Amino acid sequence: MKEGMVVRYTEAFKVHVVREVETGRISQGEASRRYGILGHSTILKWIRKYGRVSSHHTTRVGLKSMNEKEIELLHLQNENKALRQELEDVRFKNVVLETLVDVAERELGIPIRKKYGAKRSRR
Repeated sequence: MKEGMVVRYTEAFKVHVVREVETGRISQGEASRRYGILGHSTILKWIRKYGRVSSHHTTRVGLKSMNEKEIELLHLQNENKALRQELEDVRFKNVVLETLVDVAERELGIPIRKKYGAKRSRR
């Protein structure tokens, strides 16, 4: 994700993640990886707010629990965002490396890039 980008999660999603962690179905780390939740303490904060101690809050607000399709959709959306960011990072790295090779070829006066289709010399 881009620096400064803020991801908003619904209360229903937060409650779902907290329930999974509290029941032992998954660990906090697994939840973070599975759902693409960034930040070391994000889930811990959710547990403090929506956990067993605060479970009356969720019933009072009347949150619906998320069904499996909604959870899978959110997971895929987060995975998509992460993959798009990774692709953007790789493209940027490629531009930087191409520029580095251009500068090195110009400054050193030697060809660095391999010429495709060129035959190997025999020794």
